[in-house]
Order: sequence, then C-alpha cells, then structure tokens
Amino acid sequence: MNKQELVREVAARRSSSQAAAGRVVDEFLAAVARSLSDGRRVHLRRFGTFDLRRRRGRSIRNPRNGKVYRIPGKLAPVFRCSRTLVELVDRTLRGR
Repeated sequence: MNKQELVREVAARRSSSQAAAGRVVDEFLAAVARSLSDGRRVHLRRFGTFDLRRRRGRSIRNPRNGKVYRIPGKLAPVFRCSRTLVELVDRTLRGR
C-alpha cells in the first residue's frame, strides 16, 4: 500500500473526502517526522514504535581506484512492530 492508497482507504472508512483524509495522513506523517527529528520516539500502542537507532560508521573502498573512504555513523529512523500487530498479521495470513 502506498500513501495514495492509504488516503483512499481512510477516506472510504471515515466517509470523508480524499482531500480531508490526505490532510490527516500528511499531518500524522509530519508529526512522526517532527518527533523523530527532536530525538523523541513515537509509541503507538498495539501498533508499534518509531524510534532512532545509531548506525556505526564504516569504511568503504572504491573498486575503480582502491581508495578507502570513511562513512561516519548516523542516526537512522526505525520502526518496530508491536507483538499485537505481529500476531494479527500472522493469524490473518495463516487463515488464507
């Protein structure tokens, strides 16, 4: 499912326009991005957690010239599903 499909789904389930649903989805995504940018995690009970993880720096080598470059570590956003979501998906897929 992509963003536009999500907007259509929300609009259909809430009996609202796609424009209104699109604004809601955009605001949700912006709120998650703002929280992560501020270094805060977003925990949605029974769904999952958006968080930041430190990625270690590493060295890479250019195969053309053999030169070694250092890539610094960084913080990267991650999502961890809740156990409830994992179990729901598992039950749903097993029923197929």
